[in-house]
Amino acid sequence: MDSRAQFLYKTRMRARTSVIESFHYVPAAGWTRTAFSVLRAGKVVAAPDYRIERAAYPGQDILYCLSGRGVVETLGQRLEVRPGQLVWMANEAPHVHAADEHDPWSLLWFRLDGPDPAILRRKLFGEGSLRTVFTEAMNPVPWFERLFAALRRRDASLDLRLNQLVAEFVLLVDRALAGAGTDDLPKALAAAVDAMRSEPGFAWNAPDLFTVTGLGPSQIRRLFQKHLRTSPHQWLMRERLMQAQSLLVQSDQPLAEIAEACGFCDVYHFGREFKRSVGISPAAWRRSELGTGPGY
Repeated sequence: MDSRAQFLYKTRMRARTSVIESFHYVPAAGWTRTAFSVLRAGKVVAAPDYRIERAAYPGQDILYCLSGRGVVETLGQRLEVRPGQLVWMANEAPHVHAADEHDPWSLLWFRLDGPDPAILRRKLFGEGSLRTVFTEAMNPVPWFERLFAALRRRDASLDLRLNQLVAEFVLLVDRALAGAGTDDLPKALAAAVDAMRSEPGFAWNAPDLFTVTGLGPSQIRRLFQKHLRTSPHQWLMRERLMQAQSLLVQSDQPLAEIAEACGFCDVYHFGREFKRSVGISPAAWRRSELGTGPGY
C-alpha cells in the first residue's frame, strides 16, 4: 500500500469507538447464586486505540468478532482474533482485549455470571485455547439477536429467559469446539465409548483401547477431549458411578460386590469416588433414594 493509499485508509477509520448496542441488567436478588444470567451485552465498532485492561472483574466476558482484528490476553494466553472467532475471557484473572490499530474489530459481546461461571469455561475449553471458530452453519449472530431482544423487552420472566439463553450459548460453543454440525461421534470414539459403556468394570488400559479403535493413547485422549470435553479416565469414572447408582437402587447387592462389578479397586475406593462426585456415601445415597432412612 503506497503512502497516499495508506493515508486514505487511515482517515476512513473511526476516530472514536462507537457503541452500537449497550445493555445492562441487574438480576433478582440472589439469582446468580443458583442460576446464570447476563449482566451486560452489546455491539461495539472499535477505534484503533480501543483497549480494555483489568486486574479482575465479576463474571466472564465473551467476545465474538464480526470484522477486523484484535487481540485478547487471558490466563497466560495471547490470542489473535479474526472474523468468525470467539474468545472467552477469564475475568477472575488479569485480562486485556484490544483492537488491531490497522484493522480494528467490530464485536458482539456479553458478560455472564452465575454460581461459578468459570466452571462453564473449564467444561468447554479445559486447559486448551480459549478461542474457537464458528462456521457459517453455526453462526452465533442469531443467538445474540435473541439475547438483545430479550434485554430490550425486560419482561417479568427475563431471569428465566437469560438462564435459558446462557445454556443455549454453551451448547453452541460446545458444537463449535467439536468442529462438526452433527452430534455423531467419530467412528473410533464411538467404538471406544460403546465398548467401555458395555463393560465399565473392565480395566480399559491403552492396549485394550487400541484393540477396539486402532488408535494410540494420545490420539484417543485428543478425541475424548475434543468431542466429550473430558479424558478417557474421567469419562469411564462417571460411567462406573452411574452404573453403581443403578445397582444401588435396583438390587440388594452389598457395596463390595457393586464396587467390584463397576471396576473399583475395593469398597473404600468406591466410597471415596462416590462421595467426591455425589456428595454423600453410597450407603447413605441408597437409603435416601429408597426412602429407608436419613440421607446423610
